[in-house]
Amino acid sequence: MNIWVVLIVLVLLGVVLSSAANTLLKAKAAKGLMAREAPFRIEGEDYTKTMLVLGDSTGVGVGATMPEDSVAGRVAAYIGATYVENHAVSGAAVEDLPKQVSQAGRTEYDLILIHIGGNDILGFNDPKKVGPEFTRILGTLPNTEKVVVLSAGNVGGATIFPGIVRFLHTRLTLQYHDAFAEAVKGTKAVYVNLYLPPKEDPFLKHPKKYLAEDGLHPSSDGYGFWFEQVKMVL
Repeated sequence: MNIWVVLIVLVLLGVVLSSAANTLLKAKAAKGLMAREAPFRIEGEDYTKTMLVLGDSTGVGVGATMPEDSVAGRVAAYIGATYVENHAVSGAAVEDLPKQVSQAGRTEYDLILIHIGGNDILGFNDPKKVGPEFTRILGTLPNTEKVVVLSAGNVGGATIFPGIVRFLHTRLTLQYHDAFAEAVKGTKAVYVNLYLPPKEDPFLKHPKKYLAEDGLHPSSDGYGFWFEQVKMVL
């Protein structure tokens, strides 16, 4: 075999092995983060300003240094929430929302915040099926003045995955943003599209600042950036 062919094969093999090692290490870090994170909540009997949080690990606030740094924590502080229920669960997809809705302890909230879609994208679920199901679920929520929905900005920006997978996740992310924007039409919900072109996306430009150690979840700074987008619709 030509020496150059051998060298190319060895280089490619090294790249593959390095990428696989990186994915395994960050997957382990992600598992550790999810195991120790507790969602932001405010318990008690002061129902002056109530808030319900549903969704996945970003609703839990995985990756944030403190629960208060999550989007839920920041939104609660911004609106002066006195009572916050948080039923978000790491790993949840749209199909898991009905169970979370059933756990709501009240029939009415001032604000409902939903983080969802990231795991549907990671699992390559079909947005054409998920979108209509999400619309149906929105119709089952407790009474509220406002529903704010957000999904991952660009799952393809997560450094936990190798390049080709990230490319596919980016394509699917764009399809999901369109599906969620369509799903909220005619409802009380407002969809916050967190996607930015790669040249403008801080998660891609400065991943060490805006991503947690697992390369998948936002850091406290990442959640802070998301909150600034959410704040505009509150």
